[in-house]
Amino acid sequence: MRKIWKGAVAAGLCLTLAACGGEETSPVQEALSFRTDLLAVDQCSFTAQATADYGERVYTFGLDCVYEPRTDRAELTVMEPESIAGITATMEGTDGTVAFDGTALELGTLASGKTAPLALPQLLGQAWTGGYIESQTAADSGFLVTYQVGYEQDALTVYTAFDEAGVPLWAEVYYEGICILQAELSNFAME
Repeated sequence: MRKIWKGAVAAGLCLTLAACGGEETSPVQEALSFRTDLLAVDQCSFTAQATADYGERVYTFGLDCVYEPRTDRAELTVMEPESIAGITATMEGTDGTVAFDGTALELGTLASGKTAPLALPQLLGQAWTGGYIESQTAADSGFLVTYQVGYEQDALTVYTAFDEAGVPLWAEVYYEGICILQAELSNFAME
């Protein structure tokens, strides 16, 4: 996890577990507010500078992403690297398609087949709209939310950092304690 949030996570875990005498808001109020707002719109869109780590090889690429919370449908267009720019992918539920014109994109799956790099927008959307909110940690520049998606052997941990206004800035996806996907998020909008 990013250095700027490590101390905040430790402090936040204590706050999350402690009783907040006299406070009217729950320790996860901002995460719940973001979830409520997201579930009330047709879609959210964002740009992601993503890194997929396979252990022996790492891929970095830029994505334009759209997630529809009501249908669990995600679309993305690869913007970078230039050699694969223009490839599009659509995920709906457990089905996905990849479209390209003369370019093959073989990135495989991460975490023993638990997720694929091109599933990033759907995975983030699922965490934000329905993942178990394990904790929320306050920091000077916003807050960090820890989500759990899936159960037992299929469980993924998704960390998302938000600014003070509740806009997601970056996310990391972990499987069995190992970071498999990272993304710097920008241009986030709800429509």
